[in-house]
Amino acid sequence: MGHIFVIIVFLLLFALPVKAQLGQKVCPITIYDAYNKPLQLPYLGEKHLLIFYVDPDHPSQNREFRNYFKKHPFTDENIESYGIVNLKDAPLLANSLLRFMIRKEIAGTQAYVYNDPDHTLKHAWKLGNVNNKFVVLWINKDCVIEFFKAGQLTEAEVEQIHALIRKYKKERTDTGELQRDSLSRKEGR
Repeated sequence: MGHIFVIIVFLLLFALPVKAQLGQKVCPITIYDAYNKPLQLPYLGEKHLLIFYVDPDHPSQNREFRNYFKKHPFTDENIESYGIVNLKDAPLLANSLLRFMIRKEIAGTQAYVYNDPDHTLKHAWKLGNVNNKFVVLWINKDCVIEFFKAGQLTEAEVEQIHALIRKYKKERTDTGELQRDSLSRKEGR
């Protein structure tokens, strides 16, 4: 009887899907630009990445968080940020329409938005169920997940993202600039 129990536990452990974990190393993947041209995930292993993996069926999730970065874009030679639209989980919206909307949304900005038509990111990085979710990932230069959240961010999680940005921003020689940045964050500018 004891052997059967061990076998069942063993099978259950390996049958359950593995989800992305902090500290998990990720692999390069192919995604697509707004014109449906394939490309390797940009800057993976070169810069720290803040990635938004978005289900277009739920555009209001984390709206306040996204609006903050629209109003307060950060640029840094150590960090890159972009969105990847999860096209597979929006079956009622044509991929060509979504790509057109992406091109329209980023026109005239420095934003980068790519698309994943077949769950490549979800499967390769073991993100689990991301349907109807706005996923936020922080991947460091060593290709390791330092932050993962599928769904609405809490205030504490938003602060974790800000802390990662502060941690990895290239150090500046002008301390006045650092103080101004810190003051701007406190005042919500």
